Amino acid sequence: MPARSIAALLALPAIAAEAGGCTRVIDAVTLDDCATDPTATGCGPSPWPATSHGANSDPWLVSHRTVITEMRPRVLVLNFQNGVSVDSARATAMRQVAAIAEGSRYHGYSDTSAPPFLRYEIAKVVDLTDATPPPGWPNPSSTLLPTAPTGEFDPLALFSSQFADLYDFPDPKASTPRSLSLCELFEQGVVNEVWIQDGEAGVRRAPLSLERKQGYDGTETAVHGSFAPNAGGGGILDDIICGVTVRLAHQDAARGPGCDLEVRGWEIESMWAALPSLRPDALAFLNRDFDTRFGVRFDGWASICDQAGTHCVDYLSPQHASGTYADGTHWDIPNFRQGCGSTTFPPNATARGDMTDTTAVDSRCEHFGLRDDPSGGDAYEPYTAAKVAALDQMFPDCGGGWQIFWRQSIPGLGNRAKNADGSTMKNWWPLLFY
Repeated sequence: MPARSIAALLALPAIAAEAGGCTRVIDAVTLDDCATDPTATGCGPSPWPATSHGANSDPWLVSHRTVITEMRPRVLVLNFQNGVSVDSARATAMRQVAAIAEGSRYHGYSDTSAPPFLRYEIAKVVDLTDATPPPGWPNPSSTLLPTAPTGEFDPLALFSSQFADLYDFPDPKASTPRSLSLCELFEQGVVNEVWIQDGEAGVRRAPLSLERKQGYDGTETAVHGSFAPNAGGGGILDDIICGVTVRLAHQDAARGPGCDLEVRGWEIESMWAALPSLRPDALAFLNRDFDTRFGVRFDGWASICDQAGTHCVDYLSPQHASGTYADGTHWDIPNFRQGCGSTTFPPNATARGDMTDTTAVDSRCEHFGLRDDPSGGDAYEPYTAAKVAALDQMFPDCGGGWQIFWRQSIPGLGNRAKNADGSTMKNWWPLLFY
């Protein structure tokens, strides 16, 4: 999978758009409230989508984040890959649904009873293939795949009236027949995400991960008209006027599920520019705070490790990292007390995408925020590739075992972690659809 600079993505500001989004929080409840009065409004099992609350960026998500017990996001699958049937594209999507569900089981690697939190549902698989490709057509994707004059995939075309007719979701409120546009599908909660299968590589391939995310202030209140166009980590989704968060991702039938897990992880890594109040703890988990934590001239490995997978980090002990800056000077972290990692850098990675290293390096993936060390901080455990070997067999390709382990370490449903400021750490998964 191609790499990209998360540091650069995080540096991009949220931008204002003409259409709003959500602006207030209502009916707020917390786990403590429900422990005091389980019959209170908003307590008890709270699945999402809920009645009248199925769209991304709905204030209900913010106010019920602590009591949502399960999320069933609706996915629209667009199949542009010639020769691939709707049933086959659906089977690939369901494979990915299962992988995402497994990754959302908080500490599932040690708690066999941990339930999946994310249970995606397929809203529709749309056949956008050519029944008969034109003579000499050289591409695996169909003639319907939208491209710009440069030949590159054009995501903006997916929001047009032409594609609305192809999706064929009738507008129930229209006096004359018409189909809902992709913006309307997102805004009305008919779909929460779009997955695109095209079989392509190169410029015609749909972006691996794109998200235009509603921006929030320090109180987790949506800022009217503010959107981060780069929250998906795979590029910038701009120039659309949708009033809620829009999420697009690639679907690859030729690769194992680990690869699609990786690109969907970019959204988790890159969405924090839109969520400033939650960013410090997220960067600690993602190992993106090395400059402030250790006083080095980089925030994380992505800033100093090139895209070719060249060796860039040495571990002198499980708690000692060292290396060389691009200018040849040496850096050293003798008390390397890291968080967890990222999609391309497990805790013991010596290069970008190093998923098989057997060197033991301490991390707090399994203890992030738990304050369970006798010293009062998080406990640390050695990490090696052996820890995820069984998961690699179940979810192959692109370090699928690490992708699952990393996701299961993310503070999820029922976590008892604390933020750096000592406050209760809430479930991170609902943030995907803020």
